[in-house]
Amino acid sequence: MKTYSIDLRERIVEAVDNKEGTLREIAETFKVNKSFIDKLLKQRRETGSIEALPHGGGPSRLIDVEKEVLIGNYVLENIDATLDEICDYLARKAKLRVSVSTMCRALQRINLPRKKKL
Repeated sequence: MKTYSIDLRERIVEAVDNKEGTLREIAETFKVNKSFIDKLLKQRRETGSIEALPHGGGPSRLIDVEKEVLIGNYVLENIDATLDEICDYLARKAKLRVSVSTMCRALQRINLPRKKKL
């Protein structure tokens, strides 16, 4: 979801400071949720800033660089290996069970195609 502009954030905080209505009324005026105003005011109290916070990240990848090298070497040795076979190999060697789609994304990252040419 796209963040709200700093201009909108400033106008909301100014409306709250000037007591131009209840938080619910201000939220309706600016077409935002009341919970957004609550979070914005809490952030201003705690940090002194109303700027958008950076993205929080996400879950880390299951297959790190070491495992990518392991997979890459296996695929180069066994050029016709299926995704299921590569997943089984990783489970045996690295004690990590991943889905076929996770394996497919890992192969794409290391530029090894899933489909083989005859």
